[in-house]
Amino acid sequence: MSNKTTLTIESVIEFIKEKWQVFGACALIIFVLQLLSSKILLSVFLGLAFSFLLPSDSVKKVVKKVTKKEETKVTKKEE
Repeated sequence: MSNKTTLTIESVIEFIKEKWQVFGACALIIFVLQLLSSKILLSVFLGLAFSFLLPSDSVKKVVKKVTKKEETKVTKKEE
């Protein structure tokens, strides 16, 4: 007769501890595939392309305005 092995939590945990690299790689592959299938990756690439197309002067103006607002908020909190 064949020996029947029961599936226990301890055996599952031990198997995962032995093969944690495989599980991590599978999770990473699934995550990348989800990003590719969603619109997140497309929006990131379009945002990068749009920022390269903008003139650098307009980007500098926006950055200056944002940093000025943040600096005024910090100084008001310190007072």
